[in-house]
Amino acid sequence: MDPRRAVIVTRYLDKLDATPHGEKQAVIDAACAELGVSRGTFNTLARKIRGRKNKKRTPPEGKASATAAGVSALTLEEAKLIMTYIMETYRKNGKRRAVPLDEAVSVLRDNGEIIAGRVDPETGEIFRLSISQIRKAMRAYHLHPDQMRNPAPANGLNTPHPNHMWQIDASVCVLYYLNDGGAVVEEIDEAVHYKNKPHNLEAIASWRVIRYVLTDHTTNLTRWRYYRHSESGEHVVEFLCWAMAPKPDPGIDPFEGRPEHLYVDPGIGNNRLVQTFCRRLGIELRSHKPRRARATGSVENGQLRVELRFESGLKFQRHTIKSFDDLNALAQTYQLRYNSDPTKTVGRHGMTRMDAWMHIREEHLVRTQPMDVLLSLATKDPKTPKISDAMRIEFQGRTYSVVGVPGAYPRGKVTVHWHPFLECAMALVEDAEGRETLIELEDVTGTVDPANEQWGFHTDTARYGQEYKSRPDTEVDTLRKEITLLASNSATQEEDEKKRRRKDFVPFDGRIDPCKAAKEAEPPIRIKKHAVDLMLTAPGLELIPLNHIQAAKLLKGRMGDAWTAEHFADLQRRYPKGVPEADIESLLEEFQGGKAPAQKPVLKVVK
Repeated sequence: MDPRRAVIVTRYLDKLDATPHGEKQAVIDAACAELGVSRGTFNTLARKIRGRKNKKRTPPEGKASATAAGVSALTLEEAKLIMTYIMETYRKNGKRRAVPLDEAVSVLRDNGEIIAGRVDPETGEIFRLSISQIRKAMRAYHLHPDQMRNPAPANGLNTPHPNHMWQIDASVCVLYYLNDGGAVVEEIDEAVHYKNKPHNLEAIASWRVIRYVLTDHTTNLTRWRYYRHSESGEHVVEFLCWAMAPKPDPGIDPFEGRPEHLYVDPGIGNNRLVQTFCRRLGIELRSHKPRRARATGSVENGQLRVELRFESGLKFQRHTIKSFDDLNALAQTYQLRYNSDPTKTVGRHGMTRMDAWMHIREEHLVRTQPMDVLLSLATKDPKTPKISDAMRIEFQGRTYSVVGVPGAYPRGKVTVHWHPFLECAMALVEDAEGRETLIELEDVTGTVDPANEQWGFHTDTARYGQEYKSRPDTEVDTLRKEITLLASNSATQEEDEKKRRRKDFVPFDGRIDPCKAAKEAEPPIRIKKHAVDLMLTAPGLELIPLNHIQAAKLLKGRMGDAWTAEHFADLQRRYPKGVPEADIESLLEEFQGGKAPAQKPVLKVVK
């Protein structure tokens, strides 16, 4: 400060201290006139001389002071409780809170949760703090809603070279949409097309313009293109292929190559088509956590730049844009100029975005195939349908032939992808080194023999009595024939069949004995274990005895011609009710031993 001014300001400050309240304005006006400054400038000079005065104001009677003896009348616990109540009423999108501060304080006071005031120690009277005093106290505690909604501290990223990491983000173009037929670019009327009128949004849903923006993190080079309708994995892959593929005129547009890393939001990162595509190209795909858009701040800022710098001027060229091709051609022209504009250098490295990207080294520039070849790598989630005996599969409601697919065989399974860009089903085959090959499958849905169309037979069937058709051998068929020849030790199928027709045919010429190990093994000798006997009482067994004819047949069959009528008579006498089967052996031994049958005693009458 000028020393002369400092002396004048000090003199008038001394006068102000001695001047009673109500007469200070005249002193300030005199000081401003002498210094030739406004009242605000005088106050600034006064603060520099002696600083801001910290005189405490005495609150009017009936009102509580925000502070008492240097301590806020609103306690920290009460401030936390008020902020907690407010935070719990935030909408899920976090854009606004649903309850104002005065309502939150009123509800918590009514429920006895807070006092938010000062209690007179002599009378016990409660003097409530005003809402403005509560607001000031919450700011002093750093608990004001505006403070609590501030983002947490962020730590930036750095990348070592161009094409190390790209960021991609999609956004609905809220300014314009291509109307039906793509005649002209139309500006969206926010009074008509907004979320509270969903029927109006649905009416233009098929006309919406989706903007995809890419930034190279190291150089901040920004590329973008437009697609129709809605966000999808197909659009992401197509945009990425366009960015990576060599451009028609590399002298004007040299940007190309495969990035090492791709950092996206969860909507893109969780798409299986994008995941499969990045895996096949060796790109490490990562996505940040939901509601953490700051993590991809480079591309978020790129979205803002495109909207403010490029799309803001579309209104003036609306009649020259007839289609998406026209829109993308105009965007291509603009972004080439923007990335090379010497007036729009990046402060971090001091170069234009394209000049900075041109510093990429040979080992970091991985040149890809043309765009159509890249698109052929993009397939959706694989399915593994079962193969029928006719070498066909059912996939997405259609029938496809898998004849000629390596590794396919009846009742086996094959991995099939749907290719969204070629619009066909493709079988995925891996060789021994893990390299993938995609084979387009023939759609045979509804293909019938034109000569017998009435009955719906497929064209690859053989007409009975007129022709013969057979399927080409599958890999399993070839192996089956090889192991058949190996088992019979034959060189041809004819020799194998001839050997197998012989009754004495033995596989492997009898060289293999399945029981060889068991025959040659010497079983170990084991000591008999002591045990406790199981005491059982067997039930009595009574069998139905043989009648005399049955017993005679058994004995005669064993004795032959030695059987006589006397033997039969003896049976009848000894066993009048039948012969027990257990006695047959003893009778046989008796009769064959030469013992004559016992004679029946003769009863005589004694007089």
